[in-house]
Amino acid sequence: MLAGILKPEFSYVSNCSIISAMRRFDNHPSWTRYRDILAQAFGITFHTEPTERQRQVRGHLIRYDDWRPAGPPVGVLILVHGGGGHGRILAPCALPALAAGWRVLAPDLPGYGLTTPAPGFDGDYAEWPAVIAELADQVEAGPVVLMGLSLGGMTAVSAAQKSTRVRGVIVTTLLDTSDPETFVGAARWRWLGRLSLGFMQRVPALFDRLIMPLGLVTPLRAMSSHRAMQRYFERDRLLGGRWVRAKFFRTLQQHRLSDPRLDCPLLLVHPGADDWTPVSMSLPTYAQITGAKSFQLLSNGAHLPAESPAFAELGQAMQAFLGSLTAPSASD
Repeated sequence: MLAGILKPEFSYVSNCSIISAMRRFDNHPSWTRYRDILAQAFGITFHTEPTERQRQVRGHLIRYDDWRPAGPPVGVLILVHGGGGHGRILAPCALPALAAGWRVLAPDLPGYGLTTPAPGFDGDYAEWPAVIAELADQVEAGPVVLMGLSLGGMTAVSAAQKSTRVRGVIVTTLLDTSDPETFVGAARWRWLGRLSLGFMQRVPALFDRLIMPLGLVTPLRAMSSHRAMQRYFERDRLLGGRWVRAKFFRTLQQHRLSDPRLDCPLLLVHPGADDWTPVSMSLPTYAQITGAKSFQLLSNGAHLPAESPAFAELGQAMQAFLGSLTAPSASD
């Protein structure tokens, strides 16, 4: 049993005082609306909801969902959101892992969701893989797997390279935004991507001072093929309505893998109808990464592949990958 699966929280302050002040998704309109759309449009329902917790990581008070399986957990899957979401958006991905007996943690990364960033945090993207790596290293027992969607894919790979505990990585995309064409292609409009590149290269200090509405700079409509879900991502105050520091995008564009080697298995399971980041944008990075890896293209599915049969295929691929890491031969 993994009773002591994470190291003790908050050595410097009472748990109760922090938890009582924590902002939660419980009955938050952002969650209830999303949950309703998932059920009505895609038939994805939740018979249980996660426990919401906080943990100090690198000075940030990271709010995260803690999904527990019915029995003793086989391992821990950490879900890594992208630049258009937060931890609760990845709730559908918890379901296949829970059914396979895995505990699932889904943090809101600094600047997003309901996490409280460290004092003085200026939006530097480099904090994202560093936070995920540290959270993974705090797991005391059992295998740890990272799963990143969208931008979270490269974040998960970078974090796995920093962590000593990660046994595998699952990603839906592998976007190397340090490549100018990829960065431009991921923007809401190509002209805006090119303008941003020129601005951040010529006057980075001025660019960093800007604060941008997420729905203006990213094509959040492409998250889904369903109109209700598209409107949700465009209008929700924690998603399209959220204002993000421009420095996040500049430091994201400058971030690149220091080494193509990944010392654990990698699964790229890409949506088959992703109009935001087609599979052609991920395959060059997939080819560059060295180590054990496999690729599967889903039959359909938008950037967030909740559509059928993509969601079922994603769940089956997740369970097969997780099972391969805990099979007797995997530890021989």
